[in-house]
Amino acid sequence: RRARQHRSQTAVATPAHLSQLVMKSSLKSSLVSRSALLRSLALGTVFTATRRPAIAAYTIVPTGSVRDKTARLAEVEKLYAKTPDDPYAFGEKAQLEYDIRQLEQNTKFVASTREQVRAGSTRFLQRLRVPVDDMREAVQFWREGCGALVLSTRIVDGANVTVVGFGPESLRRDDGAKFALELVESSEPAPMGGDHALQYVQLAMPVFRLSRVMAAGGKIESAYGWTQLTAPGGLPLRVRIDESRRDPFEFVAVRVSAMGAAVEHFTRLGMAAGKPQEGRRLRKNLGLDSLLSSNSLLEEGDAFEPEREIGSVYVGYGDPQSNTGLLLLPPLPGKRPKPSLGAQGQPEPTLRAVGAPPASASASSSSAAREGRRAVLAEAEADRALVRALRHRGTPASAASSSAAARPTA
Repeated sequence: RRARQHRSQTAVATPAHLSQLVMKSSLKSSLVSRSALLRSLALGTVFTATRRPAIAAYTIVPTGSVRDKTARLAEVEKLYAKTPDDPYAFGEKAQLEYDIRQLEQNTKFVASTREQVRAGSTRFLQRLRVPVDDMREAVQFWREGCGALVLSTRIVDGANVTVVGFGPESLRRDDGAKFALELVESSEPAPMGGDHALQYVQLAMPVFRLSRVMAAGGKIESAYGWTQLTAPGGLPLRVRIDESRRDPFEFVAVRVSAMGAAVEHFTRLGMAAGKPQEGRRLRKNLGLDSLLSSNSLLEEGDAFEPEREIGSVYVGYGDPQSNTGLLLLPPLPGKRPKPSLGAQGQPEPTLRAVGAPPASASASSSSAAREGRRAVLAEAEADRALVRALRHRGTPASAASSSAAARPTA
């Protein structure tokens, strides 16, 4: 905010002015916060668009490899040592240091998940297919409104299929193991929300600008504490601000017709189920002062956290803070959720997981392990095949995403 005020008050800013702004913000804390990084980088991008290579460019979730960013950081540290007052060098150095820390943590998660999938002890919820009627509008919303990346685009049976996410799906990259949306072009998209099975997708992001979202085609319904909106194509979204998520995709909310049977179904697929969501309890202190300070007898909830329906159950693979899961919503009284089905022959919302299902009574754990190893090996082969195909068409290999090719699913 101070940077924007400074730019509005003067037409020309000197490096000294910029340095003062950056250094004042950095002295507030010895640890460089996400907001400090954004401010310092914003100053750099306003006054020079091409001074630094894209390796240090800001993304919602750090992307790239630890090796490449470490090599670049060594170069920037030398430059910063010579010109410590250069705000551009300071901004890139801070961004690279943050990215490397986050990528190192993500690398550990990727390696652990890959080994567990290979051993057949877990699966990885990887992708949600969503039909859209206007691919250009949908891609514009996710790229410009939400800051997602286009991972791949291809034509399947005459329809445009584009995958977007906040990093690659691959279990073999430092920035991988990210959930993705597969946008499928459809003349009659399947209905979502309302009384249909697919209710909404919840995201937890460090940055979410309403002005960009609206300019990119998002329809805002409410934005008090957290944002409720509809993406182009009809997908309902809930977005909250959170700087700690490894992957912004938090969970997919699905309305079920029978909670007990649904929980049993997903736990058989290897998912762990949490406790049913409880309602807010009566406040413990109901004295006069307490009653005068609030208009409710119930405990106050977190205004920045979307409330979950009473009785809803979260199911997923692994730690909910690091993985995308499912939120099972209880059936509405007297209503049966309608399936989110499109017109005859049109694509429908579909979830995809990588890895073998858990061993059943008729299948040994060794067979599950074999299936897990096949999934990981097939993913590696798909990566190599995609790179070869892109090189054959003359597309740089760096533009390829390992999530574009089909992978084993169950």
